[in-house]
Amino acid sequence: MQGGIPEGDLGLCENPAVDSVAGYFAMRYRECGIPVTFSLDLPPQLPVPESELCSVLSNLLENAMETGVKTAPGRRRTNVAAHLHSGHMVLLSVENTYDGKIREKDGVFLSSRRPGEGVGLQAVRHTAEKNGGYARFHYGDGVFTANVILRGGM
Repeated sequence: MQGGIPEGDLGLCENPAVDSVAGYFAMRYRECGIPVTFSLDLPPQLPVPESELCSVLSNLLENAMETGVKTAPGRRRTNVAAHLHSGHMVLLSVENTYDGKIREKDGVFLSSRRPGEGVGLQAVRHTAEKNGGYARFHYGDGVFTANVILRGGM
């Protein structure tokens, strides 16, 4: 994935790593015809590992994009927001529209690409919870929302 991320300051976020990931997905969303908005208020230095935040963000944006291309063009949209809270937590929210049915069994989301459990949201949940954060997923009325808290050192 690293090779596909454009270089340079994209201006979506002060944090260079998050800015690169967001810029890469902004380009892909544009190619797919999915409107996306970013509100990323993150400083250059974060209290959480950038690799973990970028992995979570990538998983959520990839899922939203896959869903977006299957959504009626007039309904497509994705909103992404992230900010630092209390100096040691990153709050991240990704909200996207969808058409069709979300498949879930016993609190675990099922893959839309293959039989069985999906891996992306499970990885997001694991990353968030390993340091005392959390990931919550809500869906209904054609909107899926992922809310994630990543905790850093206090």
